[in-house]
Amino acid sequence: PGAMERCTCGSDLAAPSARPRALPSPSGPTAAFTMEEVKTPGAMEEEDKVYVPGSPEDLARFFAKVKTTESDALSAKHLDWGWKVLGPEDGAALAHVISKNKTCITLDLFVNEIFEEAGVAVGKALASNMVLKSLDLQQAQVGVPGAKAIAAALKANIPLMNLKMHYNHLGPEGVGAIAEALKTNDKLTNLDLGDNGMMKEGVQALAAMLQKNTKLMRLDCSKNAGLWGDDAMKGVLTKAGEQHDAARKKAKKLIPQDELPFKLLMEDSPGQMWSPNGFVNVVKYPKQRRPKTNRDEPVVI
Repeated sequence: PGAMERCTCGSDLAAPSARPRALPSPSGPTAAFTMEEVKTPGAMEEEDKVYVPGSPEDLARFFAKVKTTESDALSAKHLDWGWKVLGPEDGAALAHVISKNKTCITLDLFVNEIFEEAGVAVGKALASNMVLKSLDLQQAQVGVPGAKAIAAALKANIPLMNLKMHYNHLGPEGVGAIAEALKTNDKLTNLDLGDNGMMKEGVQALAAMLQKNTKLMRLDCSKNAGLWGDDAMKGVLTKAGEQHDAARKKAKKLIPQDELPFKLLMEDSPGQMWSPNGFVNVVKYPKQRRPKTNRDEPVVI
């Protein structure tokens, strides 16, 4: 699916009653991961167990959680791990799979609120993955740090073609980082940035990117503060999209997607709001004006 509606359970999904604990990593290959200690689910006697992120014990815990073996996870072409209640403690294991699997072309992680640190781990692992074509991170809540790590991977021109980041709390800064990376990336063809509170700054960053990029075939900016209810900003992005499409038609055609016209989605409905202090998670609908009527005529509702 395209833009996914976020789960109504909200933050409850991100913080179930019992999560595994992960110790800060020692120096070495996993030193980048500094997840906080989180308790492991299961019997009471298991609650005091702790795991070093990326350790054999931590990986065993993770693979039990996603109900697969490490061997299968590192050899599968499609990993469907949506709705697995993954969280911050799973960042090192996800990075391990992304780094070590040399055959997977589709990784679905939708509706797993892994948050920022795990998002950074995923982004760093992506930079060394030369196989993955499609990554679904809808409602992963990777935030600005995660977006910047993923942007760095995109700058490295990894072969990723499809990236879904609907509802990830990117804000204008995170969207701007992705947009900047795509000025030089010539692999990504489909990008979903719906419901990220991109604001006008994010819209302007995307417009600037579209004037340089010739590969992107589809861009979804639906439900974004900065676009909905703002015809002027929609016009800015629409004009940039038209220029982008014209440049695409002149560019060399290397893959079938290059032959397709550019598609820009801007569903006009409210999404997340962004402020210097963070997100305001209250959906704000535009004020509805009552039509003027003759007082002698009945009002039809």
